Amino acid sequence: MNETPGRRERKKRARRERIYEAARQLFLEQGYAATTVEQIAEAADVAQTTFFNHFQSKDAVLREMTGEISAHLEAMLQQELATSDTAERRIRRFATQALRALGATEGLAREVLLELLRKASGPGTALPYLASVREPFTLIVREGQSAGDVRRDLDPTLLAELVIGLLNTALLGWLNDPGYPFEKRMTQFVDVIAELIRPRPV
Repeated sequence: MNETPGRRERKKRARRERIYEAARQLFLEQGYAATTVEQIAEAADVAQTTFFNHFQSKDAVLREMTGEISAHLEAMLQQELATSDTAERRIRRFATQALRALGATEGLAREVLLELLRKASGPGTALPYLASVREPFTLIVREGQSAGDVRRDLDPTLLAELVIGLLNTALLGWLNDPGYPFEKRMTQFVDVIAELIRPRPV
């Protein structure tokens, strides 16, 4: 009996997910650089040709994982944009949620982002997770300025870039040093951000 198109499509999706999860586990266990397509295919119990039917390369799997991280960060910021609160509280909540999300990945996010940094080290190469949060942070700052809880003497885009830069500094510290006190530094940097964006006396 021939399979229906719906059943074929479900089996195809299941194989792709199996390959993706096998790659995820191998990247976590032995690192991106040490993982081969052959190993991913073997762990997923598929032929290498099947791997290439779903992903053009190992890099394509990495890009998808990076996209997931960027989309998750952006979704958290969009959630904050849907709330009515001060910019400082929104940023604090985002930082707390980002810490929890990165911790919940059990090291995978660290491995993926480290490899992304290695690949994006060339001049003019933007990091996807930074690009995806620039506009939401700018909106949070702009709304804070309109509400009177963010200083108005600086452009909202500039303030948003300063906020992102400070948070990214904590993230880079964590990526480059497993012993880096990420949670403590993130809290300290958010305190600095709160002072930075606070309205100035007239």
